[in-house]
Amino acid sequence: MMKKIYRILDSQGRLVLPCELREEADIQKGDILEISRRENQIIIEKIDIVKLNDVSKESMENTVVSVARKLDRKSLLMLARRLVEFAEKKEESEIDKSIVRK
Repeated sequence: MMKKIYRILDSQGRLVLPCELREEADIQKGDILEISRRENQIIIEKIDIVKLNDVSKESMENTVVSVARKLDRKSLLMLARRLVEFAEKKEESEIDKSIVRK
């Protein structure tokens, strides 16, 4: 049986999700939570940004970080190398474009 945790809403209707629950649900700063109601229950569900079709820079960065959290060390280092290579190529491309414009 799941351990019950009690919290009191503050004057603005906020509550803090206990660290223990956030860790168990892998909820981190910047994650998006979908909040819905079913009968007398409030359901809080972590969702993927892709589900929202949000293509903002912040959302895409959060998606990369969210995925990175799930990777083992070797995969994470490989991803980091690929991202650095991609950033360097993109920077070179932008420099080439600025030279052509002049």
